[in-house]
Amino acid sequence: METIGWVGLGNMGLPMAQRILAAGHPLWVWARNPQQALDLKRQGARVATDLIELAQRARIVFTMLRDTADVDEVYAGMRIGMQPDTLFIDMTTAAPAVAQRVAALTAERSAGFLDAPVTGSVADAREGRLACFVGGDEHLLEACRPVLSQLADHVVHCGATSAGYRMKLVNQTVLAGIFLGLADGLALARRDAFPPSLVLEAVGSGPAAGALFHTYAGRMLQGSDDRSFTLGLLRKDLRLAQAEAVESGASSTLLDLILERLTAAAERFGPHAGVHVLSRMDL
Repeated sequence: METIGWVGLGNMGLPMAQRILAAGHPLWVWARNPQQALDLKRQGARVATDLIELAQRARIVFTMLRDTADVDEVYAGMRIGMQPDTLFIDMTTAAPAVAQRVAALTAERSAGFLDAPVTGSVADAREGRLACFVGGDEHLLEACRPVLSQLADHVVHCGATSAGYRMKLVNQTVLAGIFLGLADGLALARRDAFPPSLVLEAVGSGPAAGALFHTYAGRMLQGSDDRSFTLGLLRKDLRLAQAEAVESGASSTLLDLILERLTAAAERFGPHAGVHVLSRMDL
């Protein structure tokens, strides 16, 4: 079994790292929050003293970070410890431009790099049912596919370096349109005084139904404390998508509108509120 390194133990990263451990891989972890690393240590992981040691210990290193700035910081922190032929895989939703910087940095150390952001829920992360968009050398992907398959049941090679990041922004743009449609449609259902159960039965059995409908419709109609996907996270992703659209000359009209709505919702409910509150701005 390959020795795996893991950086990033948040809501998604922790269950993903636990799956690697449960599959029998020796696992080295590092986290800014010592408590997160301690939880995995109790389950059998080894804790690196710093990013340099983590890069030295592992043959495949996964990073699952908050944003683009974290990707730059963590890879710079690992640089001295990077070993030849080690493969680094970043699963963050990050700006596509960071891929070239990190790929150049790893190449200096004769190491490999794939940008491989994922999409799915925390439950999907626990169960290995994520989708993964991969950019970079296809041979590197095939070499690590058995490990990736522990995390994602749908792994797609999207092209050269940065293609994974760019495909994730396509995905988030489509999701954002669905979220806005759900928010406005279910707010209309609530104003028309339809019982939530009736809406779920009627709309949930037709072409407007889908995974997001079944996950979020009840929360939007009745409220929820769920914060697994927050306004702040979606806004971060869509700002990246908006910048990509502007740079490529694509339309950003929908993204502009949704970002405006997200900002208003974040000002009212806070950026850590779940995205379902988009449908409750009128209450």
